[in-house]
Amino acid sequence: MKTCNSDRKALALLLGVSALILLLGLGSRELWGPESRWANIVLQMLQSGDYFVPYLKGSPYYDKPLPSYWLIAASAWLAGGLGHWSLRLSSVLAAWLSIWLVYRLGEQLFHKGTGLIAGWMLATTFYFAFWARVATADILTVCGVLAAVWWYWRGPEDTRLSRYSVFFLLLAATSLFKGLIGFVLPGLILLPHLLSQGRWKRHLNLRLCLALLMAGALYTVPFLLSQVYGTPNAGESGLSLVFRENVVRFFEPFDHIGPIYTYLIYLPLYTLPWAPCWILGLWVAVRHWRQLHANERWLMWALGLLFLFFTASGSRRSYYVLPLVPFAQLLGAWWLSRRLEQDRSNGQDRRRGWTLGFASAGAVMLLVLGVAYPWSNGGGGVIQFATQVRTEASWIAPWNQWRMVMVEVDNKLPMYLQNQGAPFFYVAQTQDFPKTGTSADFMAWLDRSSGQHWDPRRTLIFVEQNRQGPQLLDYLGNDHQVIRTQATNGERLAGKAAQGNLAFIPQAATD
Repeated sequence: MKTCNSDRKALALLLGVSALILLLGLGSRELWGPESRWANIVLQMLQSGDYFVPYLKGSPYYDKPLPSYWLIAASAWLAGGLGHWSLRLSSVLAAWLSIWLVYRLGEQLFHKGTGLIAGWMLATTFYFAFWARVATADILTVCGVLAAVWWYWRGPEDTRLSRYSVFFLLLAATSLFKGLIGFVLPGLILLPHLLSQGRWKRHLNLRLCLALLMAGALYTVPFLLSQVYGTPNAGESGLSLVFRENVVRFFEPFDHIGPIYTYLIYLPLYTLPWAPCWILGLWVAVRHWRQLHANERWLMWALGLLFLFFTASGSRRSYYVLPLVPFAQLLGAWWLSRRLEQDRSNGQDRRRGWTLGFASAGAVMLLVLGVAYPWSNGGGGVIQFATQVRTEASWIAPWNQWRMVMVEVDNKLPMYLQNQGAPFFYVAQTQDFPKTGTSADFMAWLDRSSGQHWDPRRTLIFVEQNRQGPQLLDYLGNDHQVIRTQATNGERLAGKAAQGNLAFIPQAATD
C-alpha cells in the first residue's frame, strides 16, 4: 500500500510539473509559424458558419482533414471566442496525455520506474514541449499513435470485437488529425511484435475485419459531410488531397525535400537534452542483443522501423520526427533505469543526481518557454498592433461596425481583429486592384470585385508591411490614418526591423 501511494504521488508530481511547463505563458505568446494557418482557417469557420470546407485567406485550403480545426472551434465555443488559449488547448491536452501514455508504456513493458523516467524525459524535452504549445496537428498525431500502441499492449492476445473496435477507431481518429500516418505508424510500431511467434495469425478473423470497416466508415464521415454540406465549387475534394498529401508526397515529393540524412540530425536535436541517453541505450542494446527481453527487442525494432519509414519518404522536415521522440525517450529511460539498477547493485546510488537533472531541465523549460519566449513577443508585434488599431478605430465608431479588407496580410493578423461583424474580405496581391491612384479608386474597385457596397467611412484596410521598398497602397495614406507594426522586444534585442502589417483608418470618419 505504501509503495502504491508513493507511485501515485510520483505520477501526480510528473503530471503537475508537466502541466506547468505546458501552460505557463501560453496566452502571452503571439501566433507562430504554422499555427497561424489553423487560426485563420478556424476564424473563417466561425465567421461564415461553414465548418465543412476550410478556407485560408478566403480560398479553399484542404491540406489537412477537418477534425483538428473542429477541436479548436469547440474550444473557442467553450471559451467564448478564438484566442491563444482556445487555439492551443487541444495540442496542450494531447501533449499532457502523451506524457501519461509514455509513463504507462514504460511501467507496463519494462523495469519498474522506467515509465516515470520516460515521462520526465518527454516532459522536459525542449522541442516536444515547444510543439505542444503550438496549434498544429503534430502533437495530436503523437498522442493518437501512443494511445493506439498503449491500447494494444493492454491485451496483445485479446481478440474480442470491443478490443479491435477501440484500436481501429483510435487509428481512424488519429488519421483525421494529420493524415494516413495515423494508420501507418502504429502498424509499423506493432509489426515486430505481431510477426514474433506468428501472433498475426491469431488476429486474422472476421471480428478484426468488422472493426476495420467501422473505423473506415468513421474516417470517411468528415469528408462526406464536406462533400454534402460544404460550399459548392470549393475545389479539390478532401479525399483526393489526402491521397496527394500522404501517398504522392511520400513517393514523389513536391515540397519539403530534405537530404536523406535529415533525421540523423533532427532526431538527436529533437530529443535534447536527453539524446545521449537513448544513443547510449542503442549502443548497449546492440551489444547485448541476445540478452534482451522480448519487449526490449520490440522497442528497438519499432524505433528502427519508424526511422526507416520517415527516411524513405522523399518529403522531409525537422518536425516530422516528432512521432519518434517518445519512443526514443523510452529507449533512453530503459538505459537509465538499467544503469541505476546496476549502480545500486554496486553500492552506488545516483538517483539524487538525476533527480536534480530533471528538476533543472524543468526549470529551464519554464524559464525559456514560459517567461523568455513570451517576453520576446511583447512590446510590439501583431498583438500591440491590433490593440492600437482597435483603440483608434473605436474612437470613430463602435468596433463591431467596422468591415475589414485584408490585402496580402500575414496569417497571424485576422485572429486579433475579430469584431463579431461580417467576415473579412481577402484580396490577393495578384488581383488587379489599383496599385496607384486614390482611395476612391480603390473603394470603387472593391465594390466591383466583391459585388458588395463598402462604406469608405467604416472600412479598415490592411496590407503587409514592407521593410525595404515602398508600401503597398501607400496612396491611401493621403486621407487615412496609418498605423504600423512596431518591433517586438526580441526584434529590438536582435537589432531587426519590425515585420507585420499596416492599417489604414479613414480620417474622413472623424468629421
